[in-house]
Order: sequence, then structure tokens, then C-alpha cells
Amino acid sequence: MTMQRDIDIQLPHRRSRLIRWTARRATRRICLLVASAVIANLSMPSVSWAMDAQTREQVLRDALDAYDQGLQARDENGDSHRGLFRKAADGFEALLADGVSNGYLHYNLANAYLQMDDLGKAILHYRRGERLIGADEQLRANLNFARSLRRNRIESTGGKAIWETVFFWHYETSTKVRLIVGLLAYAGFWLLLTLRVFRKGAGTMPLICLFALFWVAAGTSVAVETWNRSHILEGVTVQNDITVRKGNGEASAAAFRETLHEGVEFTILEERTGWYRIELPDGNTGWIRQSQAAVI
Repeated sequence: MTMQRDIDIQLPHRRSRLIRWTARRATRRICLLVASAVIANLSMPSVSWAMDAQTREQVLRDALDAYDQGLQARDENGDSHRGLFRKAADGFEALLADGVSNGYLHYNLANAYLQMDDLGKAILHYRRGERLIGADEQLRANLNFARSLRRNRIESTGGKAIWETVFFWHYETSTKVRLIVGLLAYAGFWLLLTLRVFRKGAGTMPLICLFALFWVAAGTSVAVETWNRSHILEGVTVQNDITVRKGNGEASAAAFRETLHEGVEFTILEERTGWYRIELPDGNTGWIRQSQAAVI
């Protein structure tokens, strides 16, 4: 994708570094991608930024350097890596607070939080990055690895689990991919239909039906996701030992015995002053404090 920039900043080339997540690895190339993409976003003329371009560039450089240094300190069994990852996260957070909306920035921030064992914020920013980037194999791998570290094992049940199994492609592909498939199927449908009209007897009807199926399925999927993002809020717990209550008050009884820990994803059903009524993947509902969670 070609993006226009008001400033032209060339970051120095750096040797690729592998970031190890058990059997998964995220490459240093992601940091270079965020560098170019962030700087492009930073210079959009329609937005009034708190930092000037030079300051934003330096904040980004310092954050990337701190992250690299944190990896080195961790690999060398040093004890300074947490502070370095904290410095990197602070830099990425500062750019976000300055108004930057960039998926790779969220991705790198999530990596920094995961290195600090801050599971809730790691999953939060992986999810935010995923919405902006779309389908990214390594981001999804890191997100799934982070999910595997959660203390709560809450699986989807009932109709929701069946829906996720039958329509797995809706959940496993990005909106961009499904939109492209839908547009290609739409074009293929009309092309083959035109050929059939002008070449009577051509055996194109099975393909026409197949293209129509892909067109309708992909289009419906994109429409549903667009509606959900506009009308359904999702969140992630960012604290441990959260008691889910039957009402929006500390005096309310616990909705169930098990407490929630950081990294649990949920749907927000209702919002009242200082409280969220949430639905967990297994269908259980209850109230938690807003300060105990963050909205995706």
C-alpha cells in the first residue's frame, strides 16, 4: 500500500531479531513495519498532534531500542529486562495517547506487555491490533499463546459453540479477506452469467451458483461483523481475583464461586456508573467494576 507522507523519515536498517514465544516467533520486522506505518499516520494533516514529528520519531526509536535491549537482557538472564520492556511499553503508549491509531503499534505494545507477564493488557492490545491489521498469522499465534496462559479456562458452550464451529471461517479470517472474497465472487458471478447469456448451453451454472454462494456468504459475514462492532462492545479483564456479582454493587452476592483473572474476554451487555454487566463465553453473566476491565 502506498501512503503519502508530509515527512520522509528513513529509519536505519537493523538486523532481524527473532522473538521466541515457546514454539512461535515474531520477527523484528514487525517493529520496522510499525515504524513506517506509525510515522505515516503521525503526519496526517487533518489531526492536531501534541508532539511534533521529530519528538514522535524519537519516542518511537527509543521504544524500539528499549524493546531490543529487553530481549537481549532476558536472553542473557539479566534482571533489567522488565524495566526495559516497561520503557518500551511507555513509549508505545505515549504514541497511542498522542492519537495514533495503528495495528502494528498495538501489536508491539502487546508483545511488551506479554514480556512483562501483564496478560490482560497483552490480550487487549493483540485484539485491538487484530482489528486494525486484519489477518496476520504471527499476531494470531501470539494471541493464542497469550490465551493459553490464562488461569480461567472458559469455553464457549451451547448455540454459540455450534455457531463458531459451523462458521469457523467467519472467526478465523479478517474482514478484509472476506470482503475481497465477496468482491471477487460478485465479479465472477456476473461475468459467468453474462457468458451464459451470450453462449447458450455453456455449462457454467454450477460455477455461477458457487460464486453466488461465496458472494452472499462473504457479504453477509462482513455485514454481520460491521453491525456487531457498531452495536456490541467486547472487553478484557485486566486484574486478578475479580468477583462477578449479581448486581452492580459491592454488597451484591457473587454470581458464581470462581473469580476471574486477567485476560478473560467477554461481551458487555449493559453499562451503569462504574460497572459493566458482562456475558462470558460459556453464557454466564454478572457485574464487574469498570476499573477491572478494558474495552476492546
